[in-house]
Amino acid sequence: MQKFVLILAILFAFGSSQVAYAEGGTEEEDYTIDFILIKGAEPSAFSLFQPIVYATLSNKIVTVDLSELPEGATVTVRRITTGEEVYSQAGAGSMVIDLNACGKGQYQIDVIAGGLWLQGKFRL
Repeated sequence: MQKFVLILAILFAFGSSQVAYAEGGTEEEDYTIDFILIKGAEPSAFSLFQPIVYATLSNKIVTVDLSELPEGATVTVRRITTGEEVYSQAGAGSMVIDLNACGKGQYQIDVIAGGLWLQGKFRL
């Protein structure tokens, strides 16, 4: 019973600190960037696998996980209002994109791998 009360107290203390950050702390929360399929290969009758790209934004740092793609990809970030390309790199696995030099605004991230084109949008 004592272990249960201790765990409950730790969870309560951790939960209240998270609320303080969300309400007025100086640290930004991690933001998950959702991707939509712009163009993809025709679905195969033999495979139900749809490659997924994961990306998170935290303090102007975008982390992109390309591990589920069958081949390397090109990742491009553009400022939506001007169309200016602020980042582009080919690779596989995961990428860390530092956007600290970029100003506030809306951005678009494109992931192109073979016949697959995924696109996400986020705000700095």
